[in-house]
Amino acid sequence: MVGGKIHQGMQPHGFWGGVFGWFMDRANSRVHKFALKRLDVQQTDAILEVGFGTGRLLKRLAKRARGGFVGGVDPSELMLRTAEKRTKRFRKKGRVELKLGEVSALPWPDARFDKAAVLHCFQFWGDPAHDIAEVRRVLKPGGLLLLILRVHRKAGPEWLPNPISRSGQEIAGAFELLANNGFSETRIEGKVGSSAVITARKSA
Repeated sequence: MVGGKIHQGMQPHGFWGGVFGWFMDRANSRVHKFALKRLDVQQTDAILEVGFGTGRLLKRLAKRARGGFVGGVDPSELMLRTAEKRTKRFRKKGRVELKLGEVSALPWPDARFDKAAVLHCFQFWGDPAHDIAEVRRVLKPGGLLLLILRVHRKAGPEWLPNPISRSGQEIAGAFELLANNGFSETRIEGKVGSSAVITARKSA
């Protein structure tokens, strides 16, 4: 929230939300390409995307997981409608399921997914310990988490809900969060553009 208003980055809405989505699609082109490669999507994979935006990555995931399942959650009604249009043919076949909501209450059962992607939305998590536990809950043992964070050289703005992101030590804080909440094999896999790539596995 900024001055009582919802920030477009957190929850795109209205005309400017559409413009923001269009811009982010283009700005994140390299990130989406990297994520698709790093997730190493297999035909029968079940994959979750937290904060799917316009659904561009969701569609590409669904094309590869032809015998699998792709789920997504996003707090923006505008982005949900946009992503639903983009993934319509996959949703008709039951291969994609999109939900309006927050990472804090994922609407899927335990151990539903093989892999989870969290791209540029970690800073909007209000309770990171609870929220990462939710992601862990829906991952299968050994399941892969791909976390991509924008690299900042100073503390984040005060309006960001995630205290880790506000601290100015987001990468180190994310590492500690994962270690304390049932993830192992956590590593930085370099950068894509101006973003840091972190991967981890759900501990058995």
